[in-house]
Amino acid sequence: MFPIWMRFKIRPEGKRGVSLWFPVILIWIILWALMLVLLPFMLLAAVLTWRRGPGLILLAVYPMLFSVLWNLSGLHVETRDAENDVLISFR
Repeated sequence: MFPIWMRFKIRPEGKRGVSLWFPVILIWIILWALMLVLLPFMLLAAVLTWRRGPGLILLAVYPMLFSVLWNLSGLHVETRDAENDVLISFR
């Protein structure tokens, strides 16, 4: 299932920090619009490069991108350095 919310949290060492929640549907809408605009160029590039090999890979870009984005649900990334703790979580 695709993620509905993305949580982005930055917390400086010893402080409270900032936590932001984004509805992922807004990102999906922007991504779909961009993909729709780029689709004719991708198809043209795939047809022009079909004999040399990369045409088939170009045709597979859209399904692969959709698969990666669909499976982001549950991804939880935490990083820490000397100054900040950063959390990115998809739900």
